[in-house]
Amino acid sequence: MASHARIRRGRTGRARAFMAMGVVVGLGAITTTALWTDSASVAGTTISTGTLDLKVDGQDSVTGYTSLNITNMVPGGSVAAVLMIANAGNVPFTYVASSAATNTPVAKDLAAALQVKVTGATSVTGAATPTATCGGTTLAGTGTALNTGLVTTARPLAAGTNEKICVQVTLPSTAANALQGASTSVTLQFDATQVAP
Repeated sequence: MASHARIRRGRTGRARAFMAMGVVVGLGAITTTALWTDSASVAGTTISTGTLDLKVDGQDSVTGYTSLNITNMVPGGSVAAVLMIANAGNVPFTYVASSAATNTPVAKDLAAALQVKVTGATSVTGAATPTATCGGTTLAGTGTALNTGLVTTARPLAAGTNEKICVQVTLPSTAANALQGASTSVTLQFDATQVAP
């Protein structure tokens, strides 16, 4: 029996020694290493936005515009003026134009009776008379009545370019007798939209 106990102790002792050695071997396998690294950077990139800048007659907002003024207009009479539309920015755009009018007296809707014509003419014919007109053909996509829009189809303008348009307003010969003594104050509005890239 004693020999069996010795054999067991001997085996147990060897097993412990083997396990202890495994732990030592295991610990020896866990080592720390210093891995080399490197990096690179890219600098110097600048991103900037463009400028969309519509100008009419060289200005952002034209006040006191009198070139389309007329007094004592009668049926068949007309007034005309040339406007320069410019793209003073560095972004191509398209533009449209509309009009708003305030009638005096309100009951006499002179704005609705007035007809409008927009052409690409660069000068007015008969500017000093009550029948001033715009030469050339009517631009495509323009309105026919003062209160329904001037340029309804977008017109393109490249950056740094301009174009002249001639606006003619006429009181038709068929204008109602009730429009005598009427007047209307008109504001022309030009709106630009960037051309999609």
